Amino acid sequence: MKSKLSSIIFYVIIILAIGWGIRWYMRKTIAPKMEFQTSEVLLTGSNTKTTINDLKGSVVIVSFFQTWCGPCIQEMYVFDELLASVKSSDFKILCISDEDTNRINMLQSRFTPDKIMFAYSPKSLSSLGIHVYPTTYLLNKKGEVIQSKLEGYSWMLEKETIEKLLAE
Repeated sequence: MKSKLSSIIFYVIIILAIGWGIRWYMRKTIAPKMEFQTSEVLLTGSNTKTTINDLKGSVVIVSFFQTWCGPCIQEMYVFDELLASVKSSDFKILCISDEDTNRINMLQSRFTPDKIMFAYSPKSLSSLGIHVYPTTYLLNKKGEVIQSKLEGYSWMLEKETIEKLLAE
């Protein structure tokens, strides 16, 4: 009886470990479904409250970042270049963090003023399902997710896609 119980406990532990490993892998490799479009954020440059849904009608890149994240910063330099290349008022980039607004403002000052919109989220990014930085989404004018990327990406590779979305 004791050996049966030991075997059952062993297999339960193995199954739990495998389940935890699969969950961890999925969190690190699959961008979460975008279910936070109505979550309010504060634009740090203007202290204006907005939501991702408020940007419908524009092609939008939404990036969730942390100021300490190297790939996040690299991605933002690409965003700056992309905004200079795609000259359309209907193309917007929104970078959202749950860090202190002073830290966000310090980072924002490194980029072209009034191009990339930086925002503070009062909700923690992990409560929104964001566990990898940056987690970035490309949205069409209807607010639908066209692409999502984790851990940084050269969005200049999507310039043609963005221009097609703008022409729709």
